[in-house]
Amino acid sequence: MNIDPNKPASYKDYEVSPTIRITLSRKKQDADEERFNEMIYGLKKDKVLEHGNMIVEYISTKGVPLEDDEWHKKF
Repeated sequence: MNIDPNKPASYKDYEVSPTIRITLSRKKQDADEERFNEMIYGLKKDKVLEHGNMIVEYISTKGVPLEDDEWHKKF
């Protein structure tokens, strides 16, 4: 793969997806998946992004991961 970050046109031949990574200093909540899906819906509806990835990590106030798995969704 010959993508040159200094030449934006070099990305045109590759499928590149933007990634949104969110780190929350709290435990996972039951309503989180619905909230994140609403955020994705809003991004797509407002034409901010057509596709991408969203990743959510939960950590303690000391930076230690609280969940075994991150929440993620490709859209």
